Amino acid sequence: MAGLPKATLVGIILCAAASAASAAPDPALVSKCEACHGEAGEGPRLNGQPEAYLLQRFKAFADPTRNTPHATFQMWQTSTSVNDRTAEEIAHYFASQAPTPAAPGGTAAAEGERIYRQGAGPETPPCQQCHGAAGEGSGSVPRLAGQRAAYLESQMSAFMLGLRVSATMNKHAWRMSSDQFKAISAYLANDRPSQDGLRR
Repeated sequence: MAGLPKATLVGIILCAAASAASAAPDPALVSKCEACHGEAGEGPRLNGQPEAYLLQRFKAFADPTRNTPHATFQMWQTSTSVNDRTAEEIAHYFASQAPTPAAPGGTAAAEGERIYRQGAGPETPPCQQCHGAAGEGSGSVPRLAGQRAAYLESQMSAFMLGLRVSATMNKHAWRMSSDQFKAISAYLANDRPSQDGLRR
């Protein structure tokens, strides 16, 4: 390859990088993930999450001190048994899927939107500052729109109690109430069955 033009070498490197990023993960591992995180599962939705967030979160499960006991029990073995390449493939796979839209519902949704856009007090800023105007997330910040309601509420409670560690979320959730958690969830979540009867 010593005689190839510089532009050609750059093209080869970029193509190789793109190929690595788009490599399909092991179908058996995907099935294992989707058993909980897919349409028929009850775990948090991964589809449409930012790729960087998925990879960061997956690697974080290797540290039990930063996660809830439930998350550690469910994810520690898987997160510590795959290599970095496989983790990247899984993150790319789910990030490439279409996201589930939010489906605001219930009387608390209006209050949830107010908190999301305006904050829950002088020391609790609007959620949209980090998570985006539509709850879409970006980079290492997760998508909230379309997530399962029970998951959103449980994670906010975990942040409040310090069971899940986040320098940003622990101090904000600590100042909020369970009713406010429910309101935010009512605004952002989507637990409505789709036409095929599954919850998307």
